[in-house]
Amino acid sequence: MARENMTKDRRAEIVEVTTGLFLDSGFAGTSMSAVARACGITKATLYHHFPGKDDLFAACVTHGYAEALDRVQEIAASDRGPEDKLREAMEVLYDVTICSPVGRMSPLIAEVAQAFPNVARSFHDGYVAPQQALIARIVEDGVARGTFREIDHKLLSHVLMGPIVTLSLSREMFVDFKDLDDHFPIEPLKQGHVEMLLQALRPPG
Repeated sequence: MARENMTKDRRAEIVEVTTGLFLDSGFAGTSMSAVARACGITKATLYHHFPGKDDLFAACVTHGYAEALDRVQEIAASDRGPEDKLREAMEVLYDVTICSPVGRMSPLIAEVAQAFPNVARSFHDGYVAPQQALIARIVEDGVARGTFREIDHKLLSHVLMGPIVTLSLSREMFVDFKDLDDHFPIEPLKQGHVEMLLQALRPPG
């Protein structure tokens, strides 16, 4: 067990260091040799943990979002009201997608996934699908309580995540703007998005 925990800790350490390298140098500009040097390990040790750079990138993505999924899981399982649950879940999604290091990798995820389908599959199966299921669970609870109306789950997912991903990509695209927060302010856009979503979900009348 101790050896297994040590292996998990080492993998997590490699992933955290490599996430920073990917953000600084991009996918193409980050070599496995550079990762090994930054982590203070040999390339052989690195390849023992990750067979290829695409596998390492996929691990960076899924590792970063795992904690967010756990938090949304706790929110969905709580006894709070549906609107409060959705508000709290949205806080988590905005935080991880826009403010966390792995969230800032959104442009890279889109780029790398085109060349390496396993990255796209890992990201979808490891984060997107579970996150959609948890949000659907929160909304279904609201429907059962009469707080929300019925809504197509795929439509809900796009209405919920679309503005978050767009804001994340915009902030990365124009990151060098000195007035970035004037053009793409997180808090007011987040609050407006949440309120519009709740308005759409509330029953008419």
